[in-house]
Amino acid sequence: MSLRILLTNDDGWAAPGIRALETGLRAAGHEVFTIAPAENQSGASARIGSSGKLTVVAAEGHDNVWAVSGSPADSVIFGLSHVLSETPPDIVVSGANAGANAGQAVHFSGTVGAAVCATSFGVPAIAVSTDLAWDHTAEFADFDTTTRVTVALLGWGSPADLVHEGTVLNVNVPAPDHERTPELVATEADRLPMGRMGYTAGEDDGEFALTFAPGPPAAQGTDTAAVKSGLISLSAVAVTGLLDDSVAAHLQRVASADLSF
Repeated sequence: MSLRILLTNDDGWAAPGIRALETGLRAAGHEVFTIAPAENQSGASARIGSSGKLTVVAAEGHDNVWAVSGSPADSVIFGLSHVLSETPPDIVVSGANAGANAGQAVHFSGTVGAAVCATSFGVPAIAVSTDLAWDHTAEFADFDTTTRVTVALLGWGSPADLVHEGTVLNVNVPAPDHERTPELVATEADRLPMGRMGYTAGEDDGEFALTFAPGPPAAQGTDTAAVKSGLISLSAVAVTGLLDDSVAAHLQRVASADLSF
């Protein structure tokens, strides 16, 4: 089934993760409209610009690609209200992010924030991330498995089959060099962020830098534990609904699907 897809991210429209997804989704026969920030907007969550104004440029040399001078949520709202106002997308895909978005880190993530925004507008949405190290320079090839997993999930059923109403489907794919053969598993969000975040003093007075350090071990059955062990985590982020037993059963059904990727 060919889908009309609004593709966005928080790393910027030219980042290798979104370029890999765009290539793979189009090769699978989907109609893709890439509407994403002009620059890196990592950590933007679901915020929208305070000025209420955007500059949008059609990316030269690319079909159906727009660079937005705003956040991931701004990009989604622009896409839904302008580019796709007459022909709404079947689903919004946000990613693929360079770095996992698991545990309570989802609340900071622009990747997840874009999907939350879409869901609040009544459009099914998935957030897709690849577990890459913070200091790793992402390349197109890093997202090969992630792209194949995303294409397989979208080919499994309709967006309503894939995404439980009122939630975002949050997909986290393990690092491409993980020794384990990846497989899908239904998880719940870990109760901690992925590591400890803080600001440490820099060399100059008044200067501080955001730093990350390992956190306590993730609880078994959580998204963080799954992706770190080499499994593909499928979890849900509540938007307009509750994470009740029906959501857990839905995730389990998707994770049990016989997919080839």
